[in-house]
Amino acid sequence: MSYILVVDDNEDHLELIRLVLGPSYRSLPVRTCNSGRAALDLLATGRAPRMIFLDVNMPGLDGPATVRLIRASAAGRAVPIVMLSTSDESRDIRDSLAAGANSFVRKPIALSDWGHTMGAVVDYWLLHDASARALADAR
Repeated sequence: MSYILVVDDNEDHLELIRLVLGPSYRSLPVRTCNSGRAALDLLATGRAPRMIFLDVNMPGLDGPATVRLIRASAAGRAVPIVMLSTSDESRDIRDSLAAGANSFVRKPIALSDWGHTMGAVVDYWLLHDASARALADAR
């Protein structure tokens, strides 16, 4: 079964995302990891997520390094990866996209914005994925 993977070393941010997306969103379970290494271990089990939210600044294996390793695997090449960060530094955005991330989203500041932001991003990528699959099936 597919799932949404959220990777962030900040437990408060993980908890906020769990609260706004719930245990599942659009019938997809939401799974969390607190490091890039833990995410890679989960992905190594062979169950590919439908999409990944990945924090940029994490100790050890940071977000861009994690993206590069995910993209190096066959299963990770097509998974939409959305970088999440409190940073809006152009270097963080550039490094994340150069590593292979699909997009970069600044984490909301206001608590009330978390639900709207996370829901909109998931909905966009799930619709994008469904459209790409329909197009591939039509060919």
